[in-house]
Amino acid sequence: MNRFRRAGLERNAAGHGAARNSSLLAAILTAGFCLALLVPELDRPGVTWDEPEYFQSVERIQAWVSAAVQDPKGMLEADRIQAAWDPPEHRYHNPHPPVYKEGMAITEAIAGDSLGRVAGYRLSSAIMFAVLVALLTWTVGRVAGLAAGIGAGLSIAFMPRVFGHAHVAATDMPLTLFWALCVLGFASYLRNGGGVRLAVAGIALGLAMGTKFTGWLLPAPLLVWAILERRGFASFAVIGIGLFVAWLLVPPAWHDPLGAVAELFEESLGRDETIPIFTIYAGRIYEYVAPWHQAIVMTLITVPAGIACLAFIGCADAARGRGILRPVDERAALARLALLQVGFFLVLMALPRSPNHDGVRLFLPMFPFVAILAGLALGRFDAALQARFDSRSALLGILLAGAVYLGPAWWQMRQASPYYLSYYNELIGGLRGAEAAGMEVTYWYDAITPEFIAEIEGTLPMGSTVLAFPTVKYFVELQQLGLLRDDLEFSSDLSSDYLLMIARKATLPPPLLEVYETVQPILAVELDGVELAGLYALNEPQPPAEPGTGE
Repeated sequence: MNRFRRAGLERNAAGHGAARNSSLLAAILTAGFCLALLVPELDRPGVTWDEPEYFQSVERIQAWVSAAVQDPKGMLEADRIQAAWDPPEHRYHNPHPPVYKEGMAITEAIAGDSLGRVAGYRLSSAIMFAVLVALLTWTVGRVAGLAAGIGAGLSIAFMPRVFGHAHVAATDMPLTLFWALCVLGFASYLRNGGGVRLAVAGIALGLAMGTKFTGWLLPAPLLVWAILERRGFASFAVIGIGLFVAWLLVPPAWHDPLGAVAELFEESLGRDETIPIFTIYAGRIYEYVAPWHQAIVMTLITVPAGIACLAFIGCADAARGRGILRPVDERAALARLALLQVGFFLVLMALPRSPNHDGVRLFLPMFPFVAILAGLALGRFDAALQARFDSRSALLGILLAGAVYLGPAWWQMRQASPYYLSYYNELIGGLRGAEAAGMEVTYWYDAITPEFIAEIEGTLPMGSTVLAFPTVKYFVELQQLGLLRDDLEFSSDLSSDYLLMIARKATLPPPLLEVYETVQPILAVELDGVELAGLYALNEPQPPAEPGTGE
């Protein structure tokens, strides 16, 4: 009897080891696949609204690091650190802690010369996205099987808006990776123990805290999960590691950590007064805060329908275990963990003072957990097929299921390129249906692509004056980056020769909204017949009259 049980355990261990190896291989392949998609087109989406400020900040950080090698004592002085990492004159536009910019500084230094400056900065987000895809593939694959792991990885990879953020050098993709890594690492630690898992979770928490204010909210769902797993005190260990890592990686906090944290909280919680960002939702314009259901609706209409359907099916795994606390079934635990994270963000975004602008950007860390639920559903399909059919037929069946649920998402994502952040799914009728329903079609200047800039430069005469909306600063920064002709003069003057604007309707004053709705642009960026950006003639200069015409 003992010999039989031991043999069975050995077979199970061997099978478990094979599953781990296959999941690891699948994780590597899916990550490589994503990088192969991303790297060649990193500079195709336009430089977004926030990126020029981040680029300038990275340059100051790189210069500080170079100087610190030569004069470490002098560069560690508080005023020298602040001048490089956190100058007061830039905090209005750039209030976030700097960890995400540290990643940008590294990838630009390594690959900026070969890929180009903008792509070099953006490579950091692309790599983090590939790591995120690998993390989901490996984690879900170990728990629910290879089909589930690949399904989870491809589900996050084929969400057009998430994929779009992998092209942008900003806070959002780094925070999304760090959030997922911390949550999954912490959950694994609670189940399996191990100092490495605890360290990974703590370091990821510190990276999240060092990237954006939202990262400081991560301990809340960690504590809830620890309580549900009956190990509430374990959360304090990971929080302690996170605080230390955040302090270590945020030089402006070295001399006054409490002051730095207080300043971050004060600025982040007061942005509704200092920088209220307008958004349009269901045909109405809201200042900073939209109705409580905005995040729920945006999730339902921006996740491809096939993936959303899988995620709903995957929720059923949460009921596999008995009781509420610490289910024995690992699939049930993973599904509940994912549901907790999704619920946390939807509740957070529904709070009275939570900002609701910029599409799904502010709750982007939620979407890996939607992908986990989708992967669990594919794993459920695979298990049912394996139980009823031979291995070859089951393989064909799961490939067909993947094609049905994920294939349309892949196709829609390629069709949206490079305007990924304007994607809407079938439930609302795509971008055209979203515009008809009064939703925001573009918001972040990603529609001002290099191709559109080339057309603008080929159209405007030398020295043209251009009314830029919603901001002049952005186009001046493009000129400073060498991405736009410097003879063009951008202003907010209505007497300008031309008007260049994006279709962020929530910010358009009535005269410009009338132009957008009634005037044919000289040049336009369109997706599915919807204008995202346009160049219009306002007071176009006339060519000089030909001699002898009498004019």
